[in-house]
Amino acid sequence: MERKLMIAPSMGCCDLFDMERQVRIIDEKSDFLHMDIKDGVYVPSFGIGPEFLAALKDKVSTPMDAHLMIKHPQQYLETFAKAGAAYITPHTDCIEGDAFVTINKELGCKAGIALNPSVPLETIEYYLPLLDKVTIMIVDAGISGQKVIEQTYDKIRKLVKIREEKGLDFLIEADGSMNRDVYRPLYEAGADMVVLGPPALWNKADDFEEAWAIMENELESELN
Repeated sequence: MERKLMIAPSMGCCDLFDMERQVRIIDEKSDFLHMDIKDGVYVPSFGIGPEFLAALKDKVSTPMDAHLMIKHPQQYLETFAKAGAAYITPHTDCIEGDAFVTINKELGCKAGIALNPSVPLETIEYYLPLLDKVTIMIVDAGISGQKVIEQTYDKIRKLVKIREEKGLDFLIEADGSMNRDVYRPLYEAGADMVVLGPPALWNKADDFEEAWAIMENELESELN
């Protein structure tokens, strides 16, 4: 069976005036719901909060992934677990001093970790067996409009090799400046899933259903 490239739209990008319709479409057609949590400290921008997840918790069936681009994620693990996150994904440089305690927290959530482009894979090698997902940032986190850092494709290839050699089964997600030009190289590098922001989805057309159809056609055409 041919490998699929899963999609995780970034839910904070939904149009507030068309929110319900967009959420329903995304929930029906996506593999994950990507929740960008930004504090204006770890990254120079702000995102949604736990209230957003809590509002969707009983309305969606697709797993919600809380991507914690925040300086002190340890303080908010329980908050996001209670809000309905199926996955919690902090950044590795924010949990260096207590990584095992943070990941082993018994919250009923699956454990993810995110790495900025400059962070080497060796940083996570000792707790890699504990992870359910690794998010490889292909641009620096939290700053829009960047060009994809192509060296991150090699990083994904290396992570795929490590996963195979160690017999692990975590997901590999690519996040940042996503668009049709990078679907093929990310897929060939071994990424399992991509995060979709405005350039990949919302900006494709004024009407969201039309934008979704364009995105699907681009994804299919690039991978076939």
